[in-house]
Amino acid sequence: MTRIADIAQNKVVTSLILDTQSRLADKQAQISSQQKSQDYAGIAFDSMQLVSMETSERRMEQYLADNVYVDIRMNGTLNSIDALKTSITDIRGLLRSLMVDGTLAEGINKDGICDVKTQEIEDFLNTTINGRYLFSGSKTNTRPVETGTMSSAPTYDDGVTTFNTKAESSFYYKGDDTIVKARIDEGVVMEYGVTAAYPGFEKLIRSIRILRSTDISGADTNYMAKVEHALNLINQSDREIQSLQMGIGTRIQQLETTNKNIEISRNFARGIISDIEGVNTYQAVAELTQDQTMLEASYSTMVRLSNLTLTKFL
Repeated sequence: MTRIADIAQNKVVTSLILDTQSRLADKQAQISSQQKSQDYAGIAFDSMQLVSMETSERRMEQYLADNVYVDIRMNGTLNSIDALKTSITDIRGLLRSLMVDGTLAEGINKDGICDVKTQEIEDFLNTTINGRYLFSGSKTNTRPVETGTMSSAPTYDDGVTTFNTKAESSFYYKGDDTIVKARIDEGVVMEYGVTAAYPGFEKLIRSIRILRSTDISGADTNYMAKVEHALNLINQSDREIQSLQMGIGTRIQQLETTNKNIEISRNFARGIISDIEGVNTYQAVAELTQDQTMLEASYSTMVRLSNLTLTKFL
């Protein structure tokens, strides 16, 4: 039982003991978790900044995750376009052979080669990644290229004096005109999509269509003019597709640079978060030791007060 005269001293010592025990528990939790507090209340002064930095970090992580898919699609697009070079080379070789002497070497089946190359181009431009077509614009569930009857000739200017043709992407293209884009960082939107209606692809298909539909046996007296036009088209196609490749390559580099900048910003944010949340282990251990010493002293004082009597005092 505590005497009336000792109540004040006991309350002070008890309060000190409870405070020290609380601090000890906090320090033990900090050392084990390596965090200053287990909730925002424990770091109330820095909580607003912490929430802001955590939000920024999560947003940057999401950009990096989304940009992985953008990078995969652009590289897939680039690979498909690169594969078209073989088709361009083979068809241009046929057209050049015809321009030399008006005939092809024995055993070369013009129509058969055109059919094979048409199928190759369809396959390359109908590439899918994760179930979405790369060359359909926003209609990612629609197969973009379905060539009609290649033996049907495109429309010539007049078919008598000139044999130029106009673009007819509707002959084969089933997608839309939307160029797919993505937000790759705060305030940065990049257009990266390519549709199969791109002029370089259209000219390639049109040149094959001209070659496939033209009779080179001599029955068509204007076939050399048509072949020349087809050769011009495929040369234009080659230049435009090369330009397209360079553009995609530039965007891939832009995305890579953006990702590096995001990673730098994310790591900076993580450093700030760590400074706010993280505990200084050496300081925490030193304070823990100090509190343990204080607690032991408080216990000792409590014992002495409890044993204090008038007889002992006299």
